[in-house]
Formats: sequence, C-alpha cells, structure tokens
Amino acid sequence: MRIYEGMFLVEPMQASTNWGGVLQHIRQILVKHKAKVIKISKWAERKLAFDIKKQKRGTYILIYFEAPSESISRIKADCQLSEIILRVLILLLNKKQIQKLTAKTNSQAQTQ
Repeated sequence: MRIYEGMFLVEPMQASTNWGGVLQHIRQILVKHKAKVIKISKWAERKLAFDIKKQKRGTYILIYFEAPSESISRIKADCQLSEIILRVLILLLNKKQIQKLTAKTNSQAQTQ
C-alpha cells in the first residue's frame, strides 16, 4: 500500500448544495478500489481557465489516501465516468511528503 495525494475538481453546484453527497461519492469510489482515506480538505471554488464539461467554475477537494498501486488506474477510470467529478489528478507521495503529512495529522489529532 502506498500513500497518494488526489486533487478532485468537482461540479460547483453539487458541492454547494450537496457537500456530504459529493464527499460520499468520492469516498465510495476510493473504498471500492480498496483505498483508505487519510485526510480530506476542501480548497475553494475557482473560475476555470477553460470550460470543463460545460462548467466555468469548479470546487477543488484535496484528499490523501492509501491504496494499492494497481487500483489507481481504476480509480481514475471511475472518476472519468462520474458526473460530479470534472477532473482528477493523483500523485504518489515521496517519503519526505509522507513524514510531513503524518506530522500534520498527528499534531491536529492532539489539539482536538
């Protein structure tokens, strides 16, 4: 299992009216392919440089997750079939980035 960073660009109307449903939809795709979500954070709604699926704006969601490497292509394929997700970018984290992520999540867990 490896740790990945996924940037999901979602349809802004869905994100503003049904935030819980959008997160659940993304989680279902990840869990379906044996991924474990580590952290989710909403970035912001932004104007896009060009239209994507006839949308001028999009909401960005950053998700860190752990998954087997063979699942990534299937996760991307499911995201392309989704009507809610406009685009997805998934990157493998290196050791330094993983240490930084675990330090942040541990410090946030201690403050709560």
